[in-house]
Amino acid sequence: MDEGARTLRHACTSLKAFVGSLTEGESVEGMSPADASWVSSSHHRHRTARSRLWAWAGWSTQLTLGNILDHVQAIQRTLVGEPVAIWSLVSLSRVVQEGAIRACHLYAPGLSPEQRAVRIAAAWLNGARQHQTAAGEVSAQAVPEADRIWQYAERTVQRAGMNIGLDRKGRPNRAVLGAVEAPFTVNLTNIAAQRPTHLPAWYRISSAASHSTVWMVAQAFASDEDGQPVMRADPEIVIAAVLAVLGAFEDLVQTLGDYHGNDPQPALLTIRRRTVAVLDRQRKWRRQATDDARLLYGEGGT
Repeated sequence: MDEGARTLRHACTSLKAFVGSLTEGESVEGMSPADASWVSSSHHRHRTARSRLWAWAGWSTQLTLGNILDHVQAIQRTLVGEPVAIWSLVSLSRVVQEGAIRACHLYAPGLSPEQRAVRIAAAWLNGARQHQTAAGEVSAQAVPEADRIWQYAERTVQRAGMNIGLDRKGRPNRAVLGAVEAPFTVNLTNIAAQRPTHLPAWYRISSAASHSTVWMVAQAFASDEDGQPVMRADPEIVIAAVLAVLGAFEDLVQTLGDYHGNDPQPALLTIRRRTVAVLDRQRKWRRQATDDARLLYGEGGT
């Protein structure tokens, strides 16, 4: 447990250092040369609004990274707690994985500036719509501010030369720029399955834990000496959670490094070495568990 916490602490330090180096020396902060060129060559009526799209993307990504690091710190504290809280660890790792997927979806390599622009616009508008929904459920006093946030995002997107598509019920559901469009809502499970450093099965498992799905949480229950149900920390689950975080970090480093033109290989090598070390500790734990079972139950280990 302590080794897992130490691994994540060092990984956080490395990630922060790498992210901090990304925009050093850029002529236009937060934008790749291709995207910056597309914006600067846009019609003057669209140029400012398109710049604001990338400014929002950079700001929202910084918030996402802050949320990721905050949850990894919580995982570290969980790992050194007594007893280790097993399912909160899994749920925390899900937040990290989901945040990385969202950020990498915006900066994915191979996108044209138009494709990236509509993804950014869709993410901004979707967040603004969710804010409106939440405000309406909290209090009437919160609604005007949420409406202003939506109106600003809507106005910016339209001034950037885009349209906002509607579903069959007339509700906004996508950003459109000519023949290119992006839905407000993206399927994170499908995206995770397409990103090699993420574990699609873990994303589903962590969802089940976060929603208290019985088939999942029951797997960590056992009985104490008095026959009462208790939670038992499983080292395999702890290791899987740590690996999920390291995989998310690897995806962030690769994607953001490629986008900003900063060589991600040194930072990736550091993360992969930590991953190998975690896997090595997992193998040692399994051997120890096998040896302990033989001592307790004989050669059959049952």
